[in-house]
Amino acid sequence: MSKEIELKAHVDDYQATLSLLRGSSDISDEKYTEKFDIYFFNPIVNQAFRVRKELKKQEDTILSKKTIYTVKDKYIDNGIELNTEFEVDLGFDEFNSSIVFFDKLGFKESHRKEKKGYSFIYNKFDTPLHIELLEVNDLGWFFEIEFVVDDEIDEINSGKLVNNLYETLEKFKIPYSNIEKRYYSEMIID
Repeated sequence: MSKEIELKAHVDDYQATLSLLRGSSDISDEKYTEKFDIYFFNPIVNQAFRVRKELKKQEDTILSKKTIYTVKDKYIDNGIELNTEFEVDLGFDEFNSSIVFFDKLGFKESHRKEKKGYSFIYNKFDTPLHIELLEVNDLGWFFEIEFVVDDEIDEINSGKLVNNLYETLEKFKIPYSNIEKRYYSEMIID
């Protein structure tokens, strides 16, 4: 279980943003990533969950391939997401059988999401910041930034991390007005 403090923003020119990321001395660990998600909804407990097929590679070397089950307790406030995440990792080849399994149990698929792009670690702050520059479905390119922290973080430190998110937007020339205040699921289903 982990807590995420994150935001996402629309990117006007992904190639310019990618160049800024690659040119920053505080950036490390560039990876290419593909994520394919199928979301299911359980009306009995009013909870959605995700089954993800994820691939990460660096140049031609595959770093990880896995299937991930995720349930989140989610809250969004003015574009800042505060999530508590529960995950289970499985083998990459378990994705299709997982979908069949949940379908046979009677869970209904609500939507699908596909993300492709680049992943980085930004080492400027006390806590490493995960940055992704991703093309999402037909919604365009997004700049996703998140801190993964201890579940017991206090309000003062949480506020500091939120300020670090805004500082990161400025550093990579993403206007505050580009912050998306909806979940992807709301954008996809609309």
